[in-house]
Amino acid sequence: MKLTAKGISRRFFRNARNSNYFYAVEKTDLDLEEGKITVLIGRSGSGKTTLINMLAGVLTPTEGSVMLDGQDIYKLSDTDRSITRCRHIGYIPQGQTGLQSLTVLENVLAPSVMYPSNSDQTKYAHELLNAMRIDDLSDIYSNELSGGELRRMSIARALINSPEIIIADEPTADLDNDTTSLVLGLFRQLADNGASVLIVTHESDVLSYADRVCKMDKGILKISD
Repeated sequence: MKLTAKGISRRFFRNARNSNYFYAVEKTDLDLEEGKITVLIGRSGSGKTTLINMLAGVLTPTEGSVMLDGQDIYKLSDTDRSITRCRHIGYIPQGQTGLQSLTVLENVLAPSVMYPSNSDQTKYAHELLNAMRIDDLSDIYSNELSGGELRRMSIARALINSPEIIIADEPTADLDNDTTSLVLGLFRQLADNGASVLIVTHESDVLSYADRVCKMDKGILKISD
């Protein structure tokens, strides 16, 4: 499954009269290649998170299209786009996210419960938590986790539906060196098995895993192969 952005941009208005605006992302084309890890770097405020939010189906572009296997996801209804995103795109947002009323296991299972398949994903959820080395925490609530544990939980949650596209915003923030290597090794394995992986990062360690490096500078994407 291929994700392709064609001429996408995002404009934000500075005042209610819509007379003053700026482009967080200038007109951009980008293909996420199957079986490859693309790493996106750039200074804070350069437009990286805005770009990947458009690619992940959570922020409508001002112009352009995001094609998933030939279908513009922003021409789908909100419900259909949510289902498509849940089934095919594993999105790991920046920051520490978790539903405090749910246990770690329930948080990881949440995407599979929202749009269930024919199989129970509980066993696979435990496998993911074990891969993230937090399966022993599966029965506690997410508000009891450390920042690094929350990050690992969010990675497991993003992978529960075996997505073909993985988009991760600073996924190794809050992680120590050993866990960073663990997470990046998992992303490498997923890419080698055919997934398209996009990682936003400030950390130089991630670059050694990249098949392609892109850079955002003042809303402009520059691609180097």
